[in-house]
Amino acid sequence: MVARGVGPVVRAAFDAVVRPRRFVAFQQSAYGDSLTATARQLASLVVVYLVNLVLYALPLTVAGVGLQQAGSPPAVFVAVAAPLLGDPAAGWAIAVAFVQNCAFITVATGITLLTFHLGVVATGGARGLVQSVHTVVYTTSAYLVALFSGVWYLTNTDGLAAARALVRNVQAAFVYWVIDLLGSSLELPGGRPDSLVAGPLTTQGRWVLALLCVTTLYYLLSLYLGARINHRTGRTDAATTVVAVALSPVLYVAGSVVATTMGLI
Repeated sequence: MVARGVGPVVRAAFDAVVRPRRFVAFQQSAYGDSLTATARQLASLVVVYLVNLVLYALPLTVAGVGLQQAGSPPAVFVAVAAPLLGDPAAGWAIAVAFVQNCAFITVATGITLLTFHLGVVATGGARGLVQSVHTVVYTTSAYLVALFSGVWYLTNTDGLAAARALVRNVQAAFVYWVIDLLGSSLELPGGRPDSLVAGPLTTQGRWVLALLCVTTLYYLLSLYLGARINHRTGRTDAATTVVAVALSPVLYVAGSVVATTMGLI
């Protein structure tokens, strides 16, 4: 029984790295024609996503990522958790950290799904929502989770200060590019970076940065293949869909800048 459960996971991991076309197209021939079959497939994909989400967020939470003072737990939580945990306050802090760790990848997945599906709809190649959900669930569960895990490792590992600073400076420079594009006077807490490179990179830092770049390329490639295979779009339409997804961080940062400027957040 264990071997039967491990086999598909190993095969999926192998396909994700070596055969991304087969990984993205997994079960694509099983799309249902009826509303009931479609609802069943969507529910199955949601379960797959939630399981992968827990497998991603739980180790981070156990490792202490996101743990902080979360305030007094609600009375309902105290009533339920006290007999089980003994320390409801600690349990509440863990629960809050777990939700926060889930939230980052969930927001990214939601934005990816929205922009991906809008992309295939705009190009006239959309075959259905379930095809988009399938593509995004599989790609985010593998490549986006790997990308987030790599950033987490970079943030929390000693000896990677230069690589960590490089990533942060690139992020800050990108945000400031959007701020300047909007003509806003908003300033980030850390200020505008003077340069991207903060110091010499170690060999380990170079490897981590290289893996982050490769994972990003895999992520974009898998979305392209998902549009081509699952929605049967042409090359140009699939590339346009990937561009729509790639532009989503610009829209997200622009929306955040506007909301902050207007005092909404």
